[in-house]
Parts: sequence; C-alpha cells; structure tokens
Amino acid sequence: MRLFEVILLIVCTVFPFLYLFNFSSRNKLTGLSIISVLFIMHVFLEGLRWQMISGYLIALVIIIFLLGKIRFQAKGKLAVTLTLFFLIISLGIGWTIPIIFPVFKLPTPSGEYKVGSQYLKIMSDHLEVITEDPEDKRAIMVKVWYPSVVVNEEKESYLNQGNRLGFSSKYGLPESITHYLDYVETNTYQKPQIAEEKFPILIFSHGSNAEAFGYYALMEEIVSHGYIIFNINHTYESSGSLFPDGEIKLYDKAFDQKTNTEIMGEMAWNAIQEYEKANNEYDQLLAVEDLIRNYVAAEISLRWSKDISEVIDRLAQWNETSFLSGHLDLSKVGVFGHSQGGSAVGQAMLDDDRIMAGINLDGVQWGVMIDTTIQKPFLLVSSDWDQEHLNLNKFAYRNLDNFNSIVIRDAGHSNFMDIPLLVNFSLINEAGKINPYRAYQITSELILDFFDKSLKGRSENLIDYANTYQEVEIAD
Repeated sequence: MRLFEVILLIVCTVFPFLYLFNFSSRNKLTGLSIISVLFIMHVFLEGLRWQMISGYLIALVIIIFLLGKIRFQAKGKLAVTLTLFFLIISLGIGWTIPIIFPVFKLPTPSGEYKVGSQYLKIMSDHLEVITEDPEDKRAIMVKVWYPSVVVNEEKESYLNQGNRLGFSSKYGLPESITHYLDYVETNTYQKPQIAEEKFPILIFSHGSNAEAFGYYALMEEIVSHGYIIFNINHTYESSGSLFPDGEIKLYDKAFDQKTNTEIMGEMAWNAIQEYEKANNEYDQLLAVEDLIRNYVAAEISLRWSKDISEVIDRLAQWNETSFLSGHLDLSKVGVFGHSQGGSAVGQAMLDDDRIMAGINLDGVQWGVMIDTTIQKPFLLVSSDWDQEHLNLNKFAYRNLDNFNSIVIRDAGHSNFMDIPLLVNFSLINEAGKINPYRAYQITSELILDFFDKSLKGRSENLIDYANTYQEVEIAD
C-alpha cells in the first residue's frame, strides 16, 4: 500500500471510535482539516483506485459528521453493538482489499543496462488450428525486451491492454478492475534506442491462460545483464493478446473444452490410480508413460514449440531490417519458459537444432521427451511441491545426461510470475511461503548463471548455489 493510503486508513480507523465515544466534539475543525488534507494529498499525489472505495466512504461519512450535517447518537447496547459491527466490517474491507490488490513495487534491476521494449508481430504460413476458419493463419505477438540507451523516453505502463483485459476476463471481472495498474511503476522504457553491442538471444514462453507479459520481475533483471528476450504471446492460449490494429484475442475457452475432453480426464485419473498402486519405480513409469506422451498438454507443447521456431526463423531478418539491426548474436540462442511454456521449451529443444540451451520453470514435460534425449544444457527449476504431488518430470527426463534439476524451497507455482505482487493472497495467487522478492532474486540469478555458462561461456559450478542460498536444493 502507498503512504497516504495507509495514513488515511489509519485516520479512518481511529476517528469513528473517537466520535462514537464523544471524544471528537472538542476538535472537530482539527479532525476535519486532517482527514480532508490527507484525502486531497492522496488524490493528487497517488491517485484514486477502486480498492480504496470502502476507505473513501468511511472518510466521507466522517467528514459529514464533523461538519455537523448529520447527528448520530447510538442509544442502548443493541444500537452500539450494531454500529460497532458495521464499522468493523467496513474497516475490515477498507484495509483488506487494498492489501490484497496493492499498488506494488517491482524489483529494481541490478544490471548495468536500462531496459527497453517494443512489439513485433509474426504472421505465420501455418494454419491456425484453434479458430474455426479453415483459412485462418497463425499470428502471434512478441514483446522484445532489450538493453537500451535511455534519453528522455517514458516508462511503459504495467501490462498492455491485451494482458489486462485477459486478466479481468479470466476471473469474470469488469475491465475497469485493472485501471489501478497505471500506478505501478515499471523499470522498462518505451522504444528507446538499443545499446551499441551484440547480445545473446533468449526466447520466453509463458504459462497457459497466463498474462504473457506478466513476468516483469524476471525479464527486467535478466535484460539488465545483457540479454535480448523475445517474449512470445501464444495467441488464444494466453489470457489475452493485443495486436497492432487494436484487436484483442482472448483465451479460447471453447477450444480448451473441445480438446481437454472427458477422455483426457479419464486418462489422467487412471494413470494416477495405477501410479498409487505401483510397488516400484518401474511400475510407476508404466502407469504414467502414456499420460506423459498423449495428454492434451503435449499437443499444446507442440504448437508452442512451432511458435518458438517461428521467432527463430525471423531473427536473421530482424537483425538486418528492424530496430534490432546488428545487435542480435545469432550464434547464441537460448529458450526458457514457465509452466506449460516450460514444457514447450523442452519440446522446442527436441524440434529445433538452433537452440543451444533451455530452462523449464516449474512445468511438466509433456510429450516425447520421455522416449528420447538431448545433449544440450537443460535446467529444470521447480517450486516446492508437497510429497503427494505426482512428479512426472522424474520420468520425462529420465534419459537426459546434460541436465540439472533445482528446487526452490517454499516457492509456489506462481513465484516465477508477478502474480504474488499483483494479488497479495496466497490462497488465490498459488504462491509459496517464500518472500516473492527473494524468489525473484534466486530465480533470476539461477537463470543468468545458467545462460552465462551456456551462451556466454562462463565456467562456474552450478552447485555453488546450494551453498549460497539456503532455499536452493539440487534435486536428484
């Protein structure tokens, strides 16, 4: 919460009780001045937001009482009790909602470079299988995060309208619910000049039905250390995608229902039942191998792998004719992704020889990885799942040699996204007990360490992180 929001709510909490017990009558003018000045300073210095509406209403009622426009005396125990009850409920709402949906602060990037961003559209020759139009071609948006030279460019707003509308639509909320995000200050500048160097290339794939660009905490930090990131928005499978003509394409629920059928549900159920009956690791493998190969998420990984290759296909052209001209080190291409995007990364490493290294951030590796291997450096960074969680990656990555697996203790599935900052309530945001900023610090340093070795040729021992961070565990 912001400074004047906190002070205003404190005053709104104290004043009603003073008034109720007749302590405010001597200093009405002082009280009126304090709450009015606080409200005005909040409006002009911080700005109004819907999460504070209960606090605003309490402040308005207090001002009316202090002006003497309404006289109120609670007579009798019942009246006092009811008054206190409604007052406490209102104050509870007034404090809770701004805390759950705060105007949060993003981590400050620690690298030497300022961060810029621009958007690129890819119009593919591949048919779009998600829509019903048989002539529809696949189109995807890519956000490019890059090291920049900032002159007088302004910082961009947190999330574009496609991501914002996708977020509100996903939860059945009005579009206006995200307007307060204009108050969140990013560390990313709008269309500055790219820094005068060649940089390694990273391609990022988001989680299913997630805000594709809702990973500022990681992206800004990584880019500040000298990487260009091509952040893909997988059309119809992110929460929302904004195109240059203003069209927004939201998550396609109908396609999800059509593909994620009862057969898929039965496949998962049967696999879990057989897995729980298994007496050894071999029987566990037999129970889940068909699920890993053929579950609907394996098809998503294949689609998204093609999107990743579409980006790589255009790197040479962008290196000649775009704002990136001459700044892409085409010999150094890495990929990383979160959740379903992490699975797509593994699939892309099988599909595309141009990829040198990859990281899966807490995704289940669906598809044919279970039957094959790759020699490229590959890292799995997992959240701290409970012991009952079905660890399919143990089997999916069974054939890999140049592979490391890391667990961040007390991290939840969303701790790789900005969601723990956006929604400060673990029952909703799926975050773990770890401090969100600590999780971002550890994750970004793991990512940078891995790609510095794999793409930049640094040679330090990964296992040192187990000694550096007590939250890091090198998995078997």
